[in-house]
Amino acid sequence: MYKFMTGFALIGFILWGCKDEMSKTGLGILPTGDLVSARKAIMDKGSVKSYTVTDELQRTDETTNNLLGTFNDPVLGKTTADFAFQLRLPLFPNFKKDDIIDSLVLYVAYKEIYGDTLTPQKLKVYELGSDLSLDAKYYQDVNLKSLAKSEVLADYNYVPKFRLDSLSSTYGSTKKDPKDTVTQEIALYLNHSLARKLMATDSVTLSDNELFIKHFKGLYVEAGDLNQGGTIMKTLGSGLVLYYRKANDTTKYLYNFKISNNAARVNRFYHDYSKTAFATNLDKKINQDSLIYLQTTGGLASRILIPSLDNWRDSSNIAINKAELIFHVDQTFTDTAKYDPPYQVILSAIGKKVKTQEDSLYFPSDKYFSVAYFNGIYNKDDGTYRFNLAKHMQELMSKNKDNTGYLRENYGFYLSTADRNKNYGRVVLKGAPSKTGIQMEITYSKIK
Repeated sequence: MYKFMTGFALIGFILWGCKDEMSKTGLGILPTGDLVSARKAIMDKGSVKSYTVTDELQRTDETTNNLLGTFNDPVLGKTTADFAFQLRLPLFPNFKKDDIIDSLVLYVAYKEIYGDTLTPQKLKVYELGSDLSLDAKYYQDVNLKSLAKSEVLADYNYVPKFRLDSLSSTYGSTKKDPKDTVTQEIALYLNHSLARKLMATDSVTLSDNELFIKHFKGLYVEAGDLNQGGTIMKTLGSGLVLYYRKANDTTKYLYNFKISNNAARVNRFYHDYSKTAFATNLDKKINQDSLIYLQTTGGLASRILIPSLDNWRDSSNIAINKAELIFHVDQTFTDTAKYDPPYQVILSAIGKKVKTQEDSLYFPSDKYFSVAYFNGIYNKDDGTYRFNLAKHMQELMSKNKDNTGYLRENYGFYLSTADRNKNYGRVVLKGAPSKTGIQMEITYSKIK
């Protein structure tokens, strides 16, 4: 029946897009019962409701990159990101008792930032006193500070850099030998107490990585508090390098402790919305704001309700050609010239587990056609995010035959950002009560 209705939907769409004279062609041939009429319905603003909510907790272990820094967003409040990690031995170090320590340096490379390049980041490094587990699941609210020892191994104020001149003499660049300075590196010189511990490690421990990570559990890099400004840096990787010399030898040696794929890595994200304009309405379905907010790092999401979709239920003589849900970026509070909107946002449908009646998110079936069809990609030309929900709408109209363990009624939608656990990004959208509103446009064919 669905394929039959889809076929008529296509015919209806073609006829609807033509001029009146063309649309009458062949009417004398078709039987009366086969006539199809195409129509378009636009939901009014009162039919859509929107609320800003705290996003789901994000898993933050073993992501492709870590985030670091504190950022006071002028609209979304304060976000802090710091991380902890294990270090492993790529090969046997073969340290000697009379080796002389030069320095122990933690390098943190980054390429992307979100914020300003004026405010110094307050960074501190600690040795972990408790184990991280590669097999455990860690979420953004993990208390990494509680896993660390009290001694501060490094205390450093760092001003993030971004896209420095590739011919800057500071980095030894020349026209003949240009240096790519887009990727930046933070060098944190650690207290020699940790270097002495590492060099004094017995040969048995240094011969086995599992024994080594029990002996040296890893490091925690803490982002300090800032009251204004700041930046979130997207790191490309970190590494610990021990520089040393040997007795009666002027040669400088180094040993790299690696963060390999077998090393646990965990981020912590913390958000403070207490001073924001939307704080009083956050997570409440009482008052709607004219704006809704999306933020990565388990920050903010939005719940979208369209109760009037229930009016389409049991419309067996209707085929949905297109059902487009449109969100408009607020250019003032997003400030797209300074803060790029996320490349993609994610729309999930809200269902309920049959046994427990708990809310559960699932993707509308339209998503599985293709990204180009389902969409959700930021359109710079008109400042929108759009989603095509034609198949999902058709399914809501029919009787629900659940075979997945979920009730797929019209419980609304959940709007969030993509790549929430490894990128920092945010966007402010027009809410349902705003002048622009959230639009739902449905093109359908009515089969007579």
